[in-house]
Amino acid sequence: MHQFQQAVWNVHHDGQPMPGEEQEDIVMTSTESSIKNLKCPITKKHINELTEPVRSLDCKHIYDRNAILNFIKSNHGNVKCPESACPKMLQAKRVICDPLLLFEIDELRTLSRQTARTDVIEDFTETEPQDEENP
Repeated sequence: MHQFQQAVWNVHHDGQPMPGEEQEDIVMTSTESSIKNLKCPITKKHINELTEPVRSLDCKHIYDRNAILNFIKSNHGNVKCPESACPKMLQAKRVICDPLLLFEIDELRTLSRQTARTDVIEDFTETEPQDEENP
């Protein structure tokens, strides 16, 4: 049975190991992000705060799902992207949540948590020196 599964896997994923047979985990990161905007142009919420982020397949801008679908619907399905200076037209069926978008937003959330408290510095110095013999 394993040989059959391996043969089917090889047809669709040539050169890649089957799940569970990886020899090591490789984490690839990129300095280039496909995130074009950090705030939804409709709600003005940061994309980290969006509970249902979606991206246009045409212009790649990110929106709050309910806000953009209502925006498209209120304009009878024929509307220009609300992001400033974007000429692309939007269609509800071409505004989706893709796995890459969720991954990139998760990376942004992680990065923002790591850098969120860089402005706080604790002072551990004493104001009065303590005498070691008479504490």
